[in-house]
Amino acid sequence: MQHTIVLLVLAVSAASQTDVVELARSSGVQGGILVHLGCGDGRQTAKLWLGPQYVVHGLDVDQGRVTAARQNIHAAGLYGKVSVSRFDGRHLPYADNLINLVIDSTGGQVPREEILRVLVPGGVAFVGGRKLVKPWPKDMDDWGHFLHGPDNNAVARDRRVGIPRSIQWTAGPKWGRSHEELASVSAAVVARGRLFAIVDEGPLASIRFPSDWKLVARDAFNGTLLWKRPIGPWVDRLRHFRSGPVHLPRRLVAVGDTVYVTLGLDSPVVALDGATGQTIREYPETAWTEEILVQDGVLYLVVGSSEVRRRGGGLFARGEPPPSDFRFIAAVEADTGKRLWKKQFTGGEFLLPLTLAVRGERVYYQSTAGVGCLDAATGRSLWLTPRPTPARRMAFSAPTLVATDEVVLCADRDVTPKDEAGAARGPVEWGVHGWNEPGFPRKAPCTLTAYAAQDGRPLWSTECREGYNSPVDVFVIGRIVWVGPSFKGLDLLTGELAKQLNTAGPRVGMTHPRCYRNKATERFILTSKSGVEVISLQRGWLSNNSWIRGTCQYGIIPAHGLLYAPPDACACFLTVKVPGFFAAATAKSPGAKMPLPEEPVLEKGRLYGEVVEPRAAEDDWPMYRHDPTRSGRATCPIPANPKRAWTVELGGRLTQPVVARGTVYVASVDAHTVYALDARTGRVRWRFTAGGRVDSSPTIHRGSVLFGSADGWVYALGAATGDLAWRFRAAPAERLVGVEGQLESTWPVHGAVLVQNDTLYVTAGRSSYLDGGIVLYAIDPVTGKQRARTVLSHLDPETGQQLVPEARFNMEGTTSDVLTGDGERVYLKYFAFDRTGRRTDQSQPHLFSITGLLDEVWFVRTYWVLGEGMPGAGWGGWANAAQAFPFGRILCFDEKSVYGYGRRSVSAGPVGHRADVYHLFCRDRSGPPVSGKQVRRGRAKATPIPFRWSDPESLIVRAMVLGQRRLAVAGPVDVGRKDPQRLAFLNQSEALAAFLGHRGVKLRVVGTDDGRTISEIPLPAMPVFDGMAAAQGRLFVSLKDGSLVCLGD
Repeated sequence: MQHTIVLLVLAVSAASQTDVVELARSSGVQGGILVHLGCGDGRQTAKLWLGPQYVVHGLDVDQGRVTAARQNIHAAGLYGKVSVSRFDGRHLPYADNLINLVIDSTGGQVPREEILRVLVPGGVAFVGGRKLVKPWPKDMDDWGHFLHGPDNNAVARDRRVGIPRSIQWTAGPKWGRSHEELASVSAAVVARGRLFAIVDEGPLASIRFPSDWKLVARDAFNGTLLWKRPIGPWVDRLRHFRSGPVHLPRRLVAVGDTVYVTLGLDSPVVALDGATGQTIREYPETAWTEEILVQDGVLYLVVGSSEVRRRGGGLFARGEPPPSDFRFIAAVEADTGKRLWKKQFTGGEFLLPLTLAVRGERVYYQSTAGVGCLDAATGRSLWLTPRPTPARRMAFSAPTLVATDEVVLCADRDVTPKDEAGAARGPVEWGVHGWNEPGFPRKAPCTLTAYAAQDGRPLWSTECREGYNSPVDVFVIGRIVWVGPSFKGLDLLTGELAKQLNTAGPRVGMTHPRCYRNKATERFILTSKSGVEVISLQRGWLSNNSWIRGTCQYGIIPAHGLLYAPPDACACFLTVKVPGFFAAATAKSPGAKMPLPEEPVLEKGRLYGEVVEPRAAEDDWPMYRHDPTRSGRATCPIPANPKRAWTVELGGRLTQPVVARGTVYVASVDAHTVYALDARTGRVRWRFTAGGRVDSSPTIHRGSVLFGSADGWVYALGAATGDLAWRFRAAPAERLVGVEGQLESTWPVHGAVLVQNDTLYVTAGRSSYLDGGIVLYAIDPVTGKQRARTVLSHLDPETGQQLVPEARFNMEGTTSDVLTGDGERVYLKYFAFDRTGRRTDQSQPHLFSITGLLDEVWFVRTYWVLGEGMPGAGWGGWANAAQAFPFGRILCFDEKSVYGYGRRSVSAGPVGHRADVYHLFCRDRSGPPVSGKQVRRGRAKATPIPFRWSDPESLIVRAMVLGQRRLAVAGPVDVGRKDPQRLAFLNQSEALAAFLGHRGVKLRVVGTDDGRTISEIPLPAMPVFDGMAAAQGRLFVSLKDGSLVCLGD
């Protein structure tokens, strides 16, 4: 597509001779990713970091200048916030539409078309003394309301959204807090390059901890965090899932650069600056606003409580303000706050939620009296057509009202003789329950009726059905009405069948659709039978995508050419589901082939061919979790009475340390830096900065420090000096995307690479369903030369279709994780590979977690397991592996025993959070043999193997090391007192503070024979999750305050 380029000639010289900060401030860009081309020594680049809402990336063609720039940025204490990489001078290593500001100090070497490719719409570039502004494409749309716009027609006018095949960005939280309780994302909208969401940022480990609701703003094209605002009293987090209240997604609207929101249940509407989060205006007399619509500078508000009458086994309302005794529609000028008019709903007429719609000069609604129409300018009633509605309904159930210029469409439940309370003649009574509430039918017959917008005359009607715990889907695209769940196309004016689509693709693994409204664009209907099924309005079914889904009661957002999927707490398809708040880009071609080069890219450093030393000593800890099996078992004694030998402040988020031949190696993850320290004194010997995050420990092998980086490269350094021996590009191409506030490769490599049988094994990629899949390499660890490679993809490289059928609640596939090995095989989670990297069905019990060994958040529906076979998934299946194999939040093991910390048992179904009795334990490693098929089908019997010992008074163990006859554990003291009546703590604040390490942290040494405490000492801060190692008779602990501690006898 051709772009119109806006050129503004500035009275400045080239950027290379101009203060880059002055250019950045004059650009109008207020957050996001800033790129400095020709960054030189990095001093000017470092100044571009203007605050926490920015990520800065410098590029230069000269490696010497890149190295100097990294040193200077480190000296400024900014590395990670600001980073630097080498590039070829012509091609920018970024995904399309990713960068907010480019300042070119190269003299115009990078082609203008390339700069425009990477700029976000509305992004700015300074090139050759001129300011370039990339225009907004006409075929790209916002999604500013819950149902797209004020007309409630959930259809994006975005022709770029399509089949999701590539990552654009991802951010936290990784998961929803609970499946059976309130969804962790209440609302989300996208407008003019920004995404806004109301999110519960409370701990994922347990719903017992209090909520921490925030309004979060991110750049919609790269995910950069722009700002947050706290949310006041909100719906009780223990309210059942899929049980409303339905008004929550309607409390947030974004139009242009302004956000309209209620910052609490009974709070008034405020207008916020979308770029900064600062309050522009608070609107008087709008307290208890439940729904916001905006059109042509006017706010149309539903003010007052919808749930005046409610009851049910899923209702919890702790901390919620009492419901209001009023309910009305108000029109308010956005710029002044002046109220234009108000329509009261009192007595027998009750305004139904989700029905307010605005189109042109008219406002529409549905009340218990019928479907009504008001003049948008004055609020004068134009017509009211009677329509009964049930007096009782489940709390997820609300009518669907869509307004067009000629027709108003209203889909609602019919009143039938089975309705015990009959038709409503006042406030509706809501049944609040995630399953069934007596007297409140979960399913009911529904009718879609079309009314003439001019006078309210019924034009036609048809039977329809609600979604699964969600209102009826009604989409108007052109002159056709698409009605769920069959999505027959009906003529807008007559209701006659106008078009029939084949929506049935290959069978999906879900037995029911997802619990939220579907969405659409002008080209596609995006259903949620299992994940995101793409239905073309021209060709019918195109693609199943069960590895991605929306969050409960809200769903997905198709906008800005991307598909946004908020995090969820579902365990279905857990083996393949991509975690986090995720933005997926559309496939550029039908196929899904990884763009692997014919010859791998290998760069040789100063030490190439010179680094070969003896192997690590017997009592070293040379790799992540000590050995290829990732046992966490040291071969040296653990100090019985550890005392602090030294502490060094490195800063940032540290990995588990590794130790070899008198040197400690540890990475500062977000600073992209590996440190080497003297094991006796803690003195820093050297540091090396890579091109991206190093998310886990390096591996020490025969004098080399081997590690992967999120830049997509594998590095080999000399252990003595930190100089580069070689680096190997595992990523098939240079394509950076936004990940948790930094730039990472589309195909990152984990820091903890695997060396087994003198072969280095690494993977690059994120998912076997994204960007061509995950590629596994076998590499010579001395020379860096490729020995073999295997692509793990579950999409056809030519057609892009799934290669495997979906099973019940799950399907074959995986996301990336640290590799493990057993001497003969290499494992990526439950997938096994032989020595040459080829897939094999032969497998042995090994350590893995379906959500990854590096995932520290303790999502309630997962755990570590020492087992084999594809694990179960789904509402009940996610707990199956725990019935067959040793499991826990963290494990260490030897040939006979498993030591761990975790739940005594894991219960599926509705009691996942209730089975949360934690303990430190020891048990035998093996029991009766169980097949992977038994695990997947949930037929694995509960193991008869008893715990040898169990300590329910343990610390909350965040780090653990097994030694000879001793076990070292570290973490905070557990002081939470559980409420016997509900999923909460009686001492919420104290329990949360303790869990976060604010009430003291300890390191405890216990005997492996009986679990009894041998010694205990305080630690100055929380340990990094799994952040402890033992070597040479000492303990080395990485702490969350950025320090590394050495402890010896």
